[in-house]
Amino acid sequence: MSTRLRTASALVALAAVTGGCAPTPNTTGTPWCDDFGVLILEAQSAPGASLLPCVELMPKGWSPGTTHIDENGTTFTLHSTVAGDDAARVRLGGSCEIGGHVEVPTDEPDTQRFELVERIKDGYAGNRTYTFAGGCTSIDFAFRPEASAALVNEVSLALGFMPRDIVNEVVSDLTDGREQVDPVPSS
Repeated sequence: MSTRLRTASALVALAAVTGGCAPTPNTTGTPWCDDFGVLILEAQSAPGASLLPCVELMPKGWSPGTTHIDENGTTFTLHSTVAGDDAARVRLGGSCEIGGHVEVPTDEPDTQRFELVERIKDGYAGNRTYTFAGGCTSIDFAFRPEASAALVNEVSLALGFMPRDIVNEVVSDLTDGREQVDPVPSS
């Protein structure tokens, strides 16, 4: 059994015993799109979210920052050698503020995309928000003064969305159908 599968199995067992996301904050690894152990916790942090933001690939010059998961959602950051530490802050939650944003064509299936540019000179600052069934993901950009706004495209290449249904299938498969991501209401 692979290390990732063992990790996922252990987290599934932990989630089954604890009944979901712990009431205290959890700092864990980056939510890679193939790391179901972290994706399970991310799914539990936003129970209604149909999509879970994750890192598909890391462009050259970018690296994972911190990840924070609790009952209010998931937040993770990306560092850039050019744009700076925490240049992109990704947040999954049940709702997002999109006042002042402009809706633009989306680049992700089953989402609506909204953009807000706060600053272009002296380092790009802005927000991109994706809304979808049961939740949303916002990405706050805060680049160093010398960093180009074009680096936003690199963040777009790095991030993807994992459907909650797939995470649920993985949990069900790993537990021979005994468990799923979302707790089943007791009868």
